Amino acid sequence: SGGFDRGAGDSPRLRGHALRVIAANLANLLSVARLLCAVPIVLLVQSGAFHQAALVFVLAALSDGLDGLIAKRFDAATPLGAVLDPVADKVLMASLFLVLAYEAHLPAWIALIVIGRDLLMILGTLILRYLVGRFRVEPLLLGKASTFVQIVLGAAVLLQLSFWPWLQVLLPPLMLVTAVIVIASGVAYIQAAGRIWVLARVVR
Repeated sequence: SGGFDRGAGDSPRLRGHALRVIAANLANLLSVARLLCAVPIVLLVQSGAFHQAALVFVLAALSDGLDGLIAKRFDAATPLGAVLDPVADKVLMASLFLVLAYEAHLPAWIALIVIGRDLLMILGTLILRYLVGRFRVEPLLLGKASTFVQIVLGAAVLLQLSFWPWLQVLLPPLMLVTAVIVIASGVAYIQAAGRIWVLARVVR
């Protein structure tokens, strides 16, 4: 009977583990799908198919919240997901802002701010890893806010070009808010990198 009890006790744990594995794979697949959406969105914008581009982007944006929700709900966060999720966000948004600026649907300066901040973060991370070795990257609230306002602005531009032309009046204030938050998040990450570097020197 002891063996049967252990088996019965193990069953919920096995089911829980299986759910976490499935959830982790699903969350990572959503991140990969979002990453792959960058190419069709660019091609659709270039061809003037704004309705389709808007729909694909909205679905990709929804997947951003869904994969995080799945990972938290089932405690299924993975090291791969921690890297894949922000990479998918950066590639999707940088691609969208670049093509919108290239096609003159957005001013070049907002695209430069968004892409420049991402390049600065990537370069800074590489330099910091070279100087201090491995370190834990914690997402900042300003970083999440930066991604959110970029998604809102990108969606607003595509929806203005396709379904709702009246959104044009909202684009200038949205661009200003996006620029301020993106720059502030870049400064916050630079400060965080500085703290990591100082702490590493103290430990050594």
